[in-house]
Amino acid sequence: MSTSSRLTLSLGDHQLAKLTNDSTEIRMRALEQIETRFIRCLQHGETISFKPVLLLKQLIRWFGHTPPAAAERVLALMLELLRSEYGEAVVNKIPCRRLEAELVKIRKILKYVQSKRVFELLDNIQSLVPNLYKDSNPSPNNNNSNNCSGESQDSAGEMELFSIESFNIGPDDFETPWSCGSPDDLATMKTLVDTLTIGNDLQLQENLASLQIKLCDYPAEQLFQAPYIFLQLLHVQQLQADATLLHVNRTLLTFVRLLQRRLRVRSKSLDFDLSVKSQAMLPQQLRVSSVLTLLLNGCLELLGPPLLEHCSHNWHLIELSVEAIKTYGQIGIAIPENIVQRLGLIAPKLIRYCISFDVAHISETPNLVKKLMIPRLESLIFNGLLLDVIALSLSTTGSIDKATARTLLHPLILDSSYLSCVPLRMHELCNLCGIVTPEAAPEEQQIMRLKQAYSLALAQLMDETKLSAIELLQEQRQICLVLLLLGSKGLMKQLIQAIIKCTSFYIVKPELRHEAESLLQTLFDLPDEELRNCALRQLKQPVVDHFHAFMNSTNYLAGCNNIELAKNQILGLPMSSQLLRKLLVQGWRPEEPPQLQQWCIDYLIMLVGLAKLVSSKDFNEMFKIVMPVMPLLVCRAINQPQLQHMLWELLDPDSEYLEPPQALRGNVCYMFHPDAKFRKDAIGRIAYILVWQDHQHKYRPAMDKLCLDLIGHDVCVIQPPVNYYSIFSERSHLPFTRSLLTLLRLLETRDLKSSIRKSTLIQLNVLLHSWEAVDLFTTCDGAYVLCLKALHDPLLRDRAGGSEETETLLPAVSILLRVLFRSERFRHEFKDNAEMLVCLLRCLFLLPHETQLRAEVSICIFQLLFHEHMTPADDSLKLDVDLSDMVVPVSYDLDHTVPPTAATEGLALQQHLLVKHFENNAAIEAQHWRLFVAHKVCGSPEDLALSDVHGLDIKETLKLKPADLALVHASLVHLQVQNQLMAASNCSSHETLQQLVASIQLFLVLLRGDMQPPQCSNLWKLMHKYLRLTPGNCADLELYIALLELCLNCLRHRLPEVLAGLNNALETDPHHSFLEILRDDNVSLNLLSLVTESLVQLLRWQRHQPNVTWQSKLFDELSTRARSLFEQRKLQHVRCVLGVLRDLSERPLHIDSSKTEAYYNHYVQLSSNLRTSTQTGAQWQRDCLFIICQMQTHGKLLAPSCSKMLGGNKVLRYLLGLCGHTDAEVRSLAWVAMGNWVKNAGNNMTSILLDFHDFLPGGLAACCLSTMLDGHEALLVRELAGRVFELLIPYIGATACTELFSYHSFLKHAHAAIVSLQMSPDKKQEAGVNSSFEFITCCISICVTLIMHEPSWCSALCGHAFFNALSDVLKMPTPSKPHISVYLELCAGQICKLYAMCYQHNFNCLQRSICRDPVLLKSYFSLINDVLDQKVVSEHQLVEILKLLMVFCKDANAYGFLCDKFKVHPELLFDLLLYGLNQILIDRAVQKYTLLALSLLLIKAQDASEEHNLLRVFEAYVEESHTSDEDKEEEEETDSDSYDKENNTNDLNKQLKILSLKPVAKQKPLAVKLRQNCVGASQPKEFTNAAVLLYHSLDRLFEIHYPSKTYSFLQGPTKSHVQICEVLGNLLKQSAWAADAARHFKLLERVIHLLEAFLDDSNIGNATVYVRRVGAHKSRDIINNLLILLNMLMHWQNTPHTVITEPVMAARVVRVIVRLWPWLSHSAVLKHMTVRLTTLLTEHSFEMCKQTSQVLSSQSHSLLQLMVRVADHESTKKEGATVKPDFAKCSSDSIIEAALRVMINCCSCAEGRLSLGKMRVLDMFDTIMPATSSNSSKVKPEVLLGWIAFWEVFSRYELGYKICHLQALLNLIRRSPPLSNLRLRCLRIVRNMCFSNHNRMLLVNMTGFTDFLRDIVSQPVQDGNGGGDTCINSYVEHHLVVLCLWKLFGFSAKCRAMLRGTKLVKQLTVLWDHLTSMEAERPQQFDDLPFAAELKDLLGKLFDSLQS
Repeated sequence: MSTSSRLTLSLGDHQLAKLTNDSTEIRMRALEQIETRFIRCLQHGETISFKPVLLLKQLIRWFGHTPPAAAERVLALMLELLRSEYGEAVVNKIPCRRLEAELVKIRKILKYVQSKRVFELLDNIQSLVPNLYKDSNPSPNNNNSNNCSGESQDSAGEMELFSIESFNIGPDDFETPWSCGSPDDLATMKTLVDTLTIGNDLQLQENLASLQIKLCDYPAEQLFQAPYIFLQLLHVQQLQADATLLHVNRTLLTFVRLLQRRLRVRSKSLDFDLSVKSQAMLPQQLRVSSVLTLLLNGCLELLGPPLLEHCSHNWHLIELSVEAIKTYGQIGIAIPENIVQRLGLIAPKLIRYCISFDVAHISETPNLVKKLMIPRLESLIFNGLLLDVIALSLSTTGSIDKATARTLLHPLILDSSYLSCVPLRMHELCNLCGIVTPEAAPEEQQIMRLKQAYSLALAQLMDETKLSAIELLQEQRQICLVLLLLGSKGLMKQLIQAIIKCTSFYIVKPELRHEAESLLQTLFDLPDEELRNCALRQLKQPVVDHFHAFMNSTNYLAGCNNIELAKNQILGLPMSSQLLRKLLVQGWRPEEPPQLQQWCIDYLIMLVGLAKLVSSKDFNEMFKIVMPVMPLLVCRAINQPQLQHMLWELLDPDSEYLEPPQALRGNVCYMFHPDAKFRKDAIGRIAYILVWQDHQHKYRPAMDKLCLDLIGHDVCVIQPPVNYYSIFSERSHLPFTRSLLTLLRLLETRDLKSSIRKSTLIQLNVLLHSWEAVDLFTTCDGAYVLCLKALHDPLLRDRAGGSEETETLLPAVSILLRVLFRSERFRHEFKDNAEMLVCLLRCLFLLPHETQLRAEVSICIFQLLFHEHMTPADDSLKLDVDLSDMVVPVSYDLDHTVPPTAATEGLALQQHLLVKHFENNAAIEAQHWRLFVAHKVCGSPEDLALSDVHGLDIKETLKLKPADLALVHASLVHLQVQNQLMAASNCSSHETLQQLVASIQLFLVLLRGDMQPPQCSNLWKLMHKYLRLTPGNCADLELYIALLELCLNCLRHRLPEVLAGLNNALETDPHHSFLEILRDDNVSLNLLSLVTESLVQLLRWQRHQPNVTWQSKLFDELSTRARSLFEQRKLQHVRCVLGVLRDLSERPLHIDSSKTEAYYNHYVQLSSNLRTSTQTGAQWQRDCLFIICQMQTHGKLLAPSCSKMLGGNKVLRYLLGLCGHTDAEVRSLAWVAMGNWVKNAGNNMTSILLDFHDFLPGGLAACCLSTMLDGHEALLVRELAGRVFELLIPYIGATACTELFSYHSFLKHAHAAIVSLQMSPDKKQEAGVNSSFEFITCCISICVTLIMHEPSWCSALCGHAFFNALSDVLKMPTPSKPHISVYLELCAGQICKLYAMCYQHNFNCLQRSICRDPVLLKSYFSLINDVLDQKVVSEHQLVEILKLLMVFCKDANAYGFLCDKFKVHPELLFDLLLYGLNQILIDRAVQKYTLLALSLLLIKAQDASEEHNLLRVFEAYVEESHTSDEDKEEEEETDSDSYDKENNTNDLNKQLKILSLKPVAKQKPLAVKLRQNCVGASQPKEFTNAAVLLYHSLDRLFEIHYPSKTYSFLQGPTKSHVQICEVLGNLLKQSAWAADAARHFKLLERVIHLLEAFLDDSNIGNATVYVRRVGAHKSRDIINNLLILLNMLMHWQNTPHTVITEPVMAARVVRVIVRLWPWLSHSAVLKHMTVRLTTLLTEHSFEMCKQTSQVLSSQSHSLLQLMVRVADHESTKKEGATVKPDFAKCSSDSIIEAALRVMINCCSCAEGRLSLGKMRVLDMFDTIMPATSSNSSKVKPEVLLGWIAFWEVFSRYELGYKICHLQALLNLIRRSPPLSNLRLRCLRIVRNMCFSNHNRMLLVNMTGFTDFLRDIVSQPVQDGNGGGDTCINSYVEHHLVVLCLWKLFGFSAKCRAMLRGTKLVKQLTVLWDHLTSMEAERPQQFDDLPFAAELKDLLGKLFDSLQS
């Protein structure tokens, strides 16, 4: 055999793969080739190289393409393959059951095929298969097998074909194991693997059900270690079919969920079970990514092609795929590229399959929807999976690049029904596209343009969404994009009507007119002839109406003048030259109907005819639009006699219609007219106009002397026309630049000779025969002027040069000709240049017989006339109009290209999108636009209706088809679910119902928990209908299991109606099937596991639901049931029941303590019955121990009593034994149970610990501590052991604890834990030491507990490295979400607590360390933010943060740093304080410490500088109003441990979000606005800042603590009362904003009302009577209440911004104080506080002074009188020997000072002065001031100074400056040292007396008084000159005395004369001279000396008065 023939006898994989190609043609060709070669080889006995198994699979997959083609040939080929020798390979690789199942599927697909041959072949194949496998696998026990029970046809050996090599696993697929099983566990797992290799189906199913339960015993990673249970499951999955495959898939789903749970645990844990040193000796485990890849590949392999009928196992496979991809996302690893590509093939394949169907009639739509339902559902699922895998690959270091991702996403982008029916996925797709292509692709922008245009246009076709005429005109460009695509005449009519309706706006709105003209251009150029003709017909009417209005002298539009409209070029339509040109061209087209052509001509006739209807001036204005198109108009009029006649008449120069330049241009057009008569007359008219123009005879030729007959009428008729190709004849591309520039420079020379100019122009002309040379010439600066001058200058009559000048015209015209052709700019500039046209005409008349000149001038004139219609090139000239009717002087080609418009742009856009976006798939493109139009018209996909779309005036290709509607309905998942539920509720067939249930399961795979409530209700009704009763037969059992599995999935997805329905059913039906199955001894394990798992899911939902009664009964019943099943040795059944009991134990069970104790003992016994410490049975122990812990919590069992009942401490010993179990979770639960045991033991724990000294080395505490410090133990177990140790500290004592710490090096291990702390489980330390935040938290908690019992140990702790390392923990960056809560607990809950505790015992250490660490302070600041940003804020964390904040406030450095940080971010401190001030937290620790911290901050703010005043920061923190739905976050599920119903923390957080100014969303910027002068008067009253909101919170707390109607002063105040009032008083004192808010909310009125209510209380009455009646000790509560309120008022009123200005309020305050006066005698503190309060009230309030001075109604004394009495009494009473320290501040001196201050304040008002005068207050000085200098003062100096200060103020007024006690006053002055306060105050009193005119003569005549003044004046002063008294360094006393002298002697002649006769004048003169000389000689010292300048000035005034 030749080589070529040998090559043909092979079938390659690529050739076999073509059998499943999407193209039918390729498939058929491949079948032909394969069939021919294979049959030929069989016939000739030749061998062929191919893969038989692959060929058989491809032949089976052939039937996945519907409709199946060549079914007979394919089946015949399959039969021959199986019969041949190659069939053995098929038997060895494909299981019998699998092959039989595939044949059943093929039979279902072919059941509608009308061919008997097909079914005969199928029967032959199916009968052949058992014989093949029987012959291949003989078994000696075949005759005894029970085939009817479903036993497998393949032997056990077939199941044992599994080997790890068969999965193509390489070394890279393995990793170091996370944990390893013990030898016993490995043996057990090997046994489990062996149970999967049996051949009996029923037994295998039971083994799978048992395995599904036992999988929970082992960590997930051990299942993909040797002996590879996972791989065995995959192997079984590939071999099995039908019911067994369902069991395998369920088991694999359980495995995937276990793996997900294990990954979650590892992500939250920093624990590692294995030592790094021993990793080299460990076995390998498969990587999670490899495991998931194997699982996905297996599932996708089993899925096969899309099916029209749903298989029961299909939803399991898809669910497995979904969960596997979800797990990929959980581990954050990119999905392998082969998986992505495989999904990238499946998704578009399903899409193509779904859109391939079509129906002819709408009645077939429901059947098509039914046929499409399952394939479309699978398509939606795989579309979502493809999105998920691409998103995951892109978010990680993915295996696909962005270009590949874009390619994979493209089919989804084109799936319009998917995007519209699944909007969430559409948003995800948009986000992915944004990542793949950050900048929007041009196609996306273009499709958006088209969609916007479609939307506008379709909205205009519907009455309810139409735009107004103006709006429509403004949007016309977008609408015109789709005008041709829609093909809507109605839309075009609306556009035209909009043009007409907006006519009146065109004059005032130029932009609107521009839009109208643009629309008209689009309509004139519509390529669709039908639409264009329709538009022209509709445009005719307004024009006709307007001209009729002209004819009839009526107004075309109301309010518009016809002439004005016409002058603005509005003639029925807004016209322009461009529009007129298009109208001419439209009427010129031969294909246009005659009526339209005539209408265009009529329009021109009417336009020209206006010349006779309006004035020439107005006509010239109107005719401006016609002049640019005059050449075209002349050409068009050639075949229109009427138009030509009117136009010819119009252009007559003697008529007055047009200006001469316009007439000239019009007549020039006739020089190209085909009629010689017109040409001759036109030349005459032109000559006439030129004569008129050159009336000065400047130019030549002289037109009036020219004989026109000699020129002729064919001067511009060039026959044949000049060949355009010859104009630019130079194409050699020779260099020309240098020569060209040289010639130009030469021509620019002045006074150039004519001959040289001529030769230069000739050379330039020759050079410009090149197209490129002309291009360069036109870019030169002087080119324009050169062309103009070269043509103009030779025509001047006075030009020298003669004929040479004239000869230059020929090259000049030639140059101009080429320049005009080459440069569009030159043509544009010359077209309106009348001089250029005149020059060309004069050239023509000057040299009419120069043939070349005549031709070139004619061409130049032609270019100026028709410049807008030509497109010149170097070799051709193209015109866009046909000018064949005229004599054109140059050859040209016609260009029929339509200029682009919005309409043609829309066509081009759609064609471009078809190629680029839709990949030339016209069917997808058409469907896309049909669905888009339908959605725009109908709204949502649910509302799509064919009738709505078919009624629109659009093209049929854009109208919805029945197949489109079917596809959309199939994509509406909720609608299809409802249909399936309805069909299921009406179904009576078990088999059909099972199929419907399987379909619903597949819907659940997609929807998960997103089912609508009505659907959930119907779903529950369906399930409840069949699940109420237990199944009665096998068929019922199968249906029951299917529905039970559906129920389980619904419960897993948390469907509310199903959860509530099942709960209610169990509550109301005691004989529910679930309960009956639990009671049934003969129930199968599979059924029991499904029921118990359903109950577990229900109970987990009920954690957050109200209590129900059935749970307690079920717990009791199942507890008994578990014991019974255990006795029957049904251990797997017990496992199922324990799972339910575990969740039941978490619920609040209504059982008494005796039952609780019995249950406790029962489960302890049940746990101990399973005598194994290996991983096998671990779930049993977990469940039992969990229930034990719950029983301990439920019953509050006392450990000693329990111990006695169980015989000593056996339970505790048993728990300690379990602490050595292999499973870490079992050990953890054992430690938890032991901790509960210790808590319940109470004081008996001491004796119990003694019993354990013999049992445990070192005792229980040492056991706990050693376990905690064991580095090889799991971290959770270590932490729990540490917690138990912490519980034991009070019982073992601080000393023993310290010794244990020292022995076990506790602090050293704790420090090592911090050093080895890891942020991620993937990072391992080299030393193998693991740590966690929880473990360090436990270490710190133990330290805190020990410090509480032994404070002295704090010093040892502070000196250890562990303590210093805690600051490093605080400085760590905030970890990711899984660890953030425990990290915050560590930092905020424990480290801050430890630091705050160290403040009490070792503050110096904190000052040296954390208070000087800016990085730590910054971390503390960030910690506040992190704690507040938690979804549920922990109160105790806030407490510790507040404590540490107060510690930092005690240190100046730390306080300054935090102030700087809070100044930048005040919202943190504000939110921290605002949280604690919430009314929900009343009497809680967090509020207590919040008030303490706020009080401390306010105290610090009093004396702080402006930059460190946090209150000013609060006042500058202004709220920006922001209210959005985005602030609402989705609530996450919380564990039962964190669910605190009592505290209701979630509600608190919601309320605080409302109060807080800080934005909730973290992504948003902080809503902070700093305003520097926020307290200024310019701020509005409603301005809100943080200080005001703090006041609001405090005000609410005050209102709660002091209810206005019910508060009683007989109840003692709490600490909260004190704190709130103190903080509120300090805040109001320091913040004007808060005070203003308090005034607005009438806080003072409420406080006064409280006091008034107390004073009016009849149960208390008079103070003296009450105290006598009940005793002084019982009045303490009243006094304490009064002290708290008065203290708040005292702080509040101690500032100017709290002034009381209202008389009524002032009177109420005074009245309350007066009424409180009797209580003052019972408390010195109260007395002092009341007097101080009165002082502060009168300090700044004039109204308060008035009310204090007056005697109020029903009162016998004024408050001022009471104050005077207090001052008098306290001043004169004798002080006791000692004063208690507590009352030192309330001494007499303090009270006297306050009372005198009230008296001073009241001097400001007339009422106060009058009252003081009446009381003769000054008589007090008889008592307190000695009359002579020999007597000593009777009061203390401080009291005397206070009274003198009052007298000094009182003496300023009339009642106080009378002369009394003068001698005593003078003696007091003499006795007082100079410049002392007492002496100065006395001198001021004397000064005030001197100011009174009544006292003048008395004082002047008093001899001793003058001597006294002289003594003061003569006092020497230390002024820096070496002299004077060293104690006197000021002239203040001299100034006061001289002022007295000036007032006494300076204003009366008698007094002046008396003064001149005294020695005092001499002293004054000496003083004056001294001051004058000092000012002259020592000016600096003079200026620095106090009162020197003032004294000199005053002396000058005194001397002036003496000299007058």
